[in-house]
Amino acid sequence: MSILALWATPRTVSTAFERMMIERGDHTVLDEPWSRAYYFGPERRSGRYPLVFPESSYTAVEAGVLAAGAASSVFVKDMAYHAAPAITDHALGSMTHTFLVRDPMAALSSLHRQWPDFTDVEAGYGSQRSLFERVADLSGAAPVVIDSDVLRAEPDRIIAAWCHRVGLEHRPQSLRWSAGMRPEWQLWRDWYDNAAASTSFAPPSPPAADIEPPQHVTELLPTARAAFEVLRRHAMT
Repeated sequence: MSILALWATPRTVSTAFERMMIERGDHTVLDEPWSRAYYFGPERRSGRYPLVFPESSYTAVEAGVLAAGAASSVFVKDMAYHAAPAITDHALGSMTHTFLVRDPMAALSSLHRQWPDFTDVEAGYGSQRSLFERVADLSGAAPVVIDSDVLRAEPDRIIAAWCHRVGLEHRPQSLRWSAGMRPEWQLWRDWYDNAAASTSFAPPSPPAADIEPPQHVTELLPTARAAFEVLRRHAMT
């Protein structure tokens, strides 16, 4: 049994990647389990939501993911900032990791449309870089990185290469799926309308010309871009 972990920042096509893994049918798919601890659990790091899941401590969430991985092959998609505060080296060492990155201008602008009051932590880039460096230190090698724009432009080639890197059989038929909301997405269904309407990886959109980003996005861009560039240097091409 094994655990494949995909660590993303918000608005990086991570849910489409997850939908592809659901379509494969050979993994138990866990959607953002650490979000339950970060936003809704007794040790929550954000006051955005009230306590909803008193059982979802960081220790309990990690144990649940590891137990799932002991019982079957697991794919877990999460935001790096959800897990970074408390995930242990033991858990990280039990997983095969992939980091999904996207240019911060596009990702943060999209995030701002959904959550205008997002915090610098919720932007996600600092935590993603920190988790990437922890995994690299633990394993002695940089983990797999995928640039979401490259993935969207050439999904078959990138997914075939990714499968080779992580030891999976490439299943090209998994690159197309039926539209619809998935039961795995119920906690965050308000975020998944685009993924629910999709049937494949959509080609990347051309950059919007002459549109001034919101001030909040502009303020966070330098630090986000610095973290992004560290990971992008390792991205599959």
